[in-house]
Amino acid sequence: MMPIMKKILNRTETYVILTALLFGIAVEAVSGQFFSNTGMINLARAVMVYLVFGITEMLSLTCAGPDVSYPALASLSAFITASWFGSASYQGSIIVPFLVCMAIGALGGMINGYIMARFDFPSLIVTLGTSSVFSGIMYGPLKASNTILHGTMAEFGSINMIAVTNPENGLKANLPAQFLIVTVLYLIVFFLLRYTMFGRGLYAIGSDKAAAERSGFKTGRIIFLAYTLGGTIAAIGGFMYTCNVGAISPSDLMGGEMIIIAACTLGGIRPGAGIGGLFNVIIGVVLLIMIQNNLLMLGIPLYFQDVFTGAIILLGTIVAINSQRSRNGIKKNG
Repeated sequence: MMPIMKKILNRTETYVILTALLFGIAVEAVSGQFFSNTGMINLARAVMVYLVFGITEMLSLTCAGPDVSYPALASLSAFITASWFGSASYQGSIIVPFLVCMAIGALGGMINGYIMARFDFPSLIVTLGTSSVFSGIMYGPLKASNTILHGTMAEFGSINMIAVTNPENGLKANLPAQFLIVTVLYLIVFFLLRYTMFGRGLYAIGSDKAAAERSGFKTGRIIFLAYTLGGTIAAIGGFMYTCNVGAISPSDLMGGEMIIIAACTLGGIRPGAGIGGLFNVIIGVVLLIMIQNNLLMLGIPLYFQDVFTGAIILLGTIVAINSQRSRNGIKKNG
């Protein structure tokens, strides 16, 4: 029993989940709405797009390091798609703009992947550069501006999967049908990471790239595929966000990379170390969005939110690193 408890207490996920539960209980005590049906639906709606972007960031963090280009790529992909298919004149299938957006994202991801695989530059430097390129194209030649959606894309964003009403106060909440896209993405990526050579190679590269090459993994190809997949998924996130709000605002997603990097790190993913998975993304994103959206409920002023969030991230990172060191010590002693 004791070894099992020690193993549980040495896992980052344990502390993240406990923190989320304690925070939820505190908000519930103040508002009485957090664990209600509308509270849970609103939380799911709030984390939906962040969970998609979390996959992109996890793929990069696992094998190389942070990707700071995905918000610009997601915005560029969504803006081009909305420019072509977001007017009332397009009444065709939603599948066409969806696939076009994915293709644009994949192309941007290929650029990142090729540079990373070919020249072995640090991911932060590469994606910082491509982020400027993507945003420059969007605001320069394309002259991006806020645009209201009409037609098929607007209709797709208005479709709800679940609608609930709180019996106590009459408040209503809706969960968009796009949440199904999030579910499907997680199932696909889970399969790729768990049951394919691509997934095993991704973690092997993060643990030790030289050892992965000696083991026969084609590291360049795996990195290229990881960033291509990440770019595709980032574009899906941009498409979902645009349809959900019913407009394309190119600046809305810019700067969001820090939230996702922080959430992944908080959840237990170690940058460039081959440690972490989709479950770590989920718990990290859920906790961080919970904190950001509910601090005012606890009476914490708006200007203290960043301080509080930063403190939680630092604490979570310290716990995660200490837990990993403890596990390594146990393995060595064993």
